[in-house]
Amino acid sequence: MLLLGLIWIVVTAVLARSELDRVRADVQRLRAQVSAGDLAGARATASVLSSHADHAHALTGGPAWVVAAHIPWAGAPLHVARSVAASVDGLSHHALPQLVDASHQLDPARLRRGDGSIDLAPIAAVKPQLDAAASSMSGAVASVSRLPGSTWAPFVDHARTDLLTQLTALGRTVTSADLAARVVPPMLGQDGPRSYFVAFQNDAEARGTGGLPGAFAVVTASHGTVKFQRFEPDSVLGGVHATVELGAAYDQLYGGMGTTTLYQNGNLSPHFPYAAQIWASMWRNYSGQRVDGVVAVDPTALSYLLKVTGPVATTDGTTVDAANVVALTQSTVYAKYPGPAQNAQRRDYLLDVAKSVSDRLVGDHGDTKALVRAAGEAAGQRRLLVWSAHPKEEADLMQTAVSGAIPVTSAPYVGLSIVNDGGNKLDYYLDRSISWQRSSCGATRESTATITLTNNAPAGGLSYYVTARSDRRSYSVRPGDNRLEVSYFATSGALMQEVTVDGKPVTASAGSERGHPVYTVDLELPRGATRTIVLHLTEPAGEGAPVVLRQPLVRPLAVHLSDPPCR
Repeated sequence: MLLLGLIWIVVTAVLARSELDRVRADVQRLRAQVSAGDLAGARATASVLSSHADHAHALTGGPAWVVAAHIPWAGAPLHVARSVAASVDGLSHHALPQLVDASHQLDPARLRRGDGSIDLAPIAAVKPQLDAAASSMSGAVASVSRLPGSTWAPFVDHARTDLLTQLTALGRTVTSADLAARVVPPMLGQDGPRSYFVAFQNDAEARGTGGLPGAFAVVTASHGTVKFQRFEPDSVLGGVHATVELGAAYDQLYGGMGTTTLYQNGNLSPHFPYAAQIWASMWRNYSGQRVDGVVAVDPTALSYLLKVTGPVATTDGTTVDAANVVALTQSTVYAKYPGPAQNAQRRDYLLDVAKSVSDRLVGDHGDTKALVRAAGEAAGQRRLLVWSAHPKEEADLMQTAVSGAIPVTSAPYVGLSIVNDGGNKLDYYLDRSISWQRSSCGATRESTATITLTNNAPAGGLSYYVTARSDRRSYSVRPGDNRLEVSYFATSGALMQEVTVDGKPVTASAGSERGHPVYTVDLELPRGATRTIVLHLTEPAGEGAPVVLRQPLVRPLAVHLSDPPCR
């Protein structure tokens, strides 16, 4: 009998492993189909997945498995396989059908009305289903995570790890949909009109959240209808102070830099909720209006959206489209209006572009699903950021990329934030890369962060407004030379041992933000030059994969991570 039981377990284990391999592939396919809006395909995949999960559960649920799985050490892989099969089987009958049904209700093409407004009722109606699906997914991921990750059977360990990876990714999709169903209806005015401050950021002059805030708009949302009420140049908030308290750590890092007295410096920190509170306070102190939230967007995000909606014409006949909006608003405009005497004309032109593009975006132009994907791409790159003045909504937003938040985390953290200190528009030509490497093991580890910056500004042809320097300095500069405040946000608990610039030791100022040590170097970056900052640190091992802060500027940040596993 014992021999027959062992043979049965071996045979059914091989079959169960095959079924779980199929489940893993099905989960990956289902997530891709839901994300792409292929609901017919998602339903078919969910049905097939359920069949495989049922079979795996049945194969691992017999008396022989129950007994063998409780044998110390020897039964560990059987316990893992049996528990994984049970968790997936439960998901296939509860969370996944709810997810597919909810995705059908949330199909963007069904929600968008002919005038471009959003039908909020279906979103609110599907919230209970998504809540249940998210809860089931979270429970399943937690259950599989608690199972032993290392047994005497490597093929079981690998199967568990692979499936956990796919379940975790699907769980993020479910959680994102659930959060959207919670925050979108109230933020779009389901319960009454809402108002928002919308800042247009110019990445040619770097700030922590991306670029310099320029023109801005005030938007209302009521029952799914969004309208731009007014557009203003940045000069409107000149001399207006914000009345906010952001804490002692913030004051230590940014005190004396005019973050609450200069609109253009309100976003020196890369943590967007700080900038949002400052701008909301400035607008209230100027206009008396208390907004319900703040949105920031940059020209690259607009290019993603214009690629879907198609081009728009400004009042002077300029065609603005996905191919030219980045250069037009961050480079060409300074050749068109090159000097200080043309500041007013430049502002008016950029306001005209902002109005024209905004009107295009809130209309009924373009495929709705493609617009949602474009907005998601922009949010994932921190180019579309949203803050809510309502604490519950903000708590939900903080769990998503659109919040632009610096996370409070024990995971290894690699953050590069650059602020233009020259008062120019030369960051349009800035190339950035960061590499992070850990070279030891243990509870505390040695790490090296290498930051490489190149000023690719051309030798000639740039206007005074692009190259002008407003900083105080004791040395001479040439047109095209830039100056940057380069900040490295490290893992919580990290300590800097040494910092060098081009191999020579320098001094970095130190502070802390959201639990992360922050080390800042004042860097002169001549035209055509490449400079390298190297930070040597000791830091806690942390939990999970490294988290990278990718500051959105005109040119993408190149990232290389090296974190060899420690056994």
